Amino acid sequence: YVVAHNLIKAHAEVWHLYNETYRAKQGGLISITINSDWAEPRNPHNQEDVDAARRYLQFFLGWFAHPIFKNGDYNDEMKRRIRERSLAQGLSQSRLPEFTESEKQRIKGTYDYFGLNHYTTVLTYNINYPAGVLSYDSDRGVASVTDRSWLNSGSFWLKVTPFGFRKLLRWIKEEYNNPPIYVTENGISERGAFDFNDTWRTHYYRSYINEALKAVVLDGVDLRGYTAWTLMDNFEWAVGFDEKFGFYHVNFTDPNLPRRPKASASYYSQIINCNGFPDP
Repeated sequence: YVVAHNLIKAHAEVWHLYNETYRAKQGGLISITINSDWAEPRNPHNQEDVDAARRYLQFFLGWFAHPIFKNGDYNDEMKRRIRERSLAQGLSQSRLPEFTESEKQRIKGTYDYFGLNHYTTVLTYNINYPAGVLSYDSDRGVASVTDRSWLNSGSFWLKVTPFGFRKLLRWIKEEYNNPPIYVTENGISERGAFDFNDTWRTHYYRSYINEALKAVVLDGVDLRGYTAWTLMDNFEWAVGFDEKFGFYHVNFTDPNLPRRPKASASYYSQIINCNGFPDP
């Protein structure tokens, strides 16, 4: 919470620096990208599960978005739950730091667009941790599972759930007063035996981009741009080179690192050339 608190304040300072010193000359846009899954209640007829899905989003995306895109402060759900659990643990104040009034004014509205990284959806339900457990997960009080019918990827956490993309875009529109949105990452991985005919990746992009199109045309979302993750296989955090997201295969065992397009590269280039889905 302390790290995120400082990150949000630092973001605001950089936005103001650009806005006051460089914008007039450069005419650029500056903002923040927030990564978020979409959350569905495990049982949509159970109010506890419905509440858990809302809480999941407020603790995930809302943690950063609410101060920047709304009112300069954390959302009430986070403030209330973390304060209550902190006091129950014998602390004199909440483990979630507080912004001063001047910091709230400094933070509020420090964006030119909403940058979004999105990959997948989870099913959520309520879970009550013992009072003594001090953690983000225990504060949130949400557990998540996935539907066994959802298609897998090369990453254990990434299930193919295109419907969640449209719902998340619409939620951002409604929650944060319809900001311009740029999708800065969206894609799917593979792991293990390699196949240049990556039909699952083509399926993923076709399905997700179509849901983004629905968000624009049917829901009135102000989506300005979309960026696939990623052009070529690269080093993926803790999993290194084991999980590959690229349109282009990179042979990491060859010192020249040769790159070859997968089938999905051709499909994605068609979408770009057509500025839409290729006419069948």
